[in-house]
Amino acid sequence: MLSRRLTLTYVVTYLTVGGVGLLVFPRLARDLLLSNAEYEDVGFRLAGLMMVALAYLVWNIVRFEDWKYYSASIYLRAAIVAVLTVLFVDTEDPMFLVLVGIVLVGLVPSIYLHFWQDKRV
Repeated sequence: MLSRRLTLTYVVTYLTVGGVGLLVFPRLARDLLLSNAEYEDVGFRLAGLMMVALAYLVWNIVRFEDWKYYSASIYLRAAIVAVLTVLFVDTEDPMFLVLVGIVLVGLVPSIYLHFWQDKRV
């Protein structure tokens, strides 16, 4: 059954795996994300650091079952999708579409769970 714990665990997973990848192997991560542009490694490493730190915060929401921040996670991820979409339109780098897809895989079930399933119970 779909749960808040499952949807945020997905977020923790992609933030941790992606963050470590960007931090330790920025060029490989860029290639795996299908980027067609050249970027400085330092930017990817900084993004990786921030992702790992954010993963720790989200993990604590899951660990302590502090669901009062669940709706904020939905709104923030929706804003992230919007910005990534604008970046794709601006740069035409498919990396941003891959990132949109990764975020949407977790965002869509979260939206369903929060706005529809939780209201029926």
